[in-house]
Amino acid sequence: MKYLSKNWLLVSLIFSTPVFSQIDIPMIAQQLPQGASLGFVAKNLHNNQIITGYNASTFMLPASTQKVFTALAAKLTLGDQFQFETSLLTNGKIQNNTLNGDLIIKFTGDPDLTSGQLYTLLAQLKKQNIQKITGNLILDTSIFASHDRGSGWIWNDLTMCFNSPPAAANIDNNCFYVDLDANQSIGENVKFNVPSQFPILVFGQVQVVSNAESGYCQLDAVVHDNNRYQIKGCITRQSKPFGLSFAVQDPDAYAAAIVQRQLNRLGIQFNGNVQIPRQPQKGTLLAQHFSKSLPDLLKKMMKKSDNQIADALFRTIAYQYYKRPATFQLGAMALKNILAKQAGIKFGNSIVADGSGLSRHNLIAPETMLQALEYIEKNEDKLHLLGTFPIAGMDGTISGRGSLIQPPLVKNVIAKTGSLKGVYNLAGFMTNARGERVAFVQFINGYSTGELENKTKRAPLVQFESQIYNKIYAE
Repeated sequence: MKYLSKNWLLVSLIFSTPVFSQIDIPMIAQQLPQGASLGFVAKNLHNNQIITGYNASTFMLPASTQKVFTALAAKLTLGDQFQFETSLLTNGKIQNNTLNGDLIIKFTGDPDLTSGQLYTLLAQLKKQNIQKITGNLILDTSIFASHDRGSGWIWNDLTMCFNSPPAAANIDNNCFYVDLDANQSIGENVKFNVPSQFPILVFGQVQVVSNAESGYCQLDAVVHDNNRYQIKGCITRQSKPFGLSFAVQDPDAYAAAIVQRQLNRLGIQFNGNVQIPRQPQKGTLLAQHFSKSLPDLLKKMMKKSDNQIADALFRTIAYQYYKRPATFQLGAMALKNILAKQAGIKFGNSIVADGSGLSRHNLIAPETMLQALEYIEKNEDKLHLLGTFPIAGMDGTISGRGSLIQPPLVKNVIAKTGSLKGVYNLAGFMTNARGERVAFVQFINGYSTGELENKTKRAPLVQFESQIYNKIYAE
């Protein structure tokens, strides 16, 4: 790690504020593994003074601290009354228990929509005495355009559920699970059991091997079209079945299959085709379902670091702002424009690729994130965002963070985490010993403990964070 001299320990930030303290960050940073990069800044919001800073203008991966920007932009653009809507429309008429026309399902990216809620919505057709649909099934997913994943998302994570595509049609988080039965003799193949509610196909050749061979084994998922998954590799014998979760790869086909199954379950006859037009569809409203309101969605997004809520909001913000189908690129333009104009945040040469922080293309400086925190705290009476941050030792993604679970930090630090491979970030607030609120941003990139990764991975991180935040508390 490259250290600054002690006389130049406190980096110059983009805003000019006097410094009243010198916390020796390079000395504390020696707790981190060799090769790690650190960017840090802390500011006392009571007296508007920078407490300490180190590489605060250096671009780094923000990971899920990116959700702070997304939450703020959503509040400023969508408002607390916002809800995602899933609706049933028709261009025909109901006559003699028959819907003479197309059934249109308008999806708007609801990241919390479940198959149960969709079934309840479709059951409204049954309550209107519809027993047959003569037309086609039209899925209107036109609110979003282009790819349903952001640029810079890692290719071999795309089958993981935390990387499920935040598409317009999003059912059960676009995630499913498969049961594997590896209670077979060595040399035999594992058996796959796909629960009946999932319209997908899983097949493959996974061989059961001895314990001696297990160190050379791994499971790989190969994705084919029409939501077909091929599992390859080997595994040691397991006495009990276990589940593996996978991300849906074709959300539109998945949604269409689920809708057709549910219509059949409801006893509604349908023999038409499935169509997915690019243009928005209009028709007579038959039924609608609304998600929870924005404050509830933001609380879940921030506390649990929910990627799908973040990226659904990211593109929805762009749709509302530009009044056109939203891509991830349009989401980045909207977020930066909104936060620059309404919150005064100076992004400079920052790169924003998504709303969740999954992308390895995101580049943000600690001082830029600090501007967002300052705006949130200053306008909390209108925004009500502080309550969405995880609370140290209490809830969310820092409920068990080892560095923050002892007094005086426990319950006193609220912060959004940001974690990717080699990334350990925090962005949030604490109340110091004098009762003054302090905002801080910690970006740690390139964190690796090498061969000790599985045994003592977090120990250096815990030591660093415990020291730095206790010193900031005492200032």
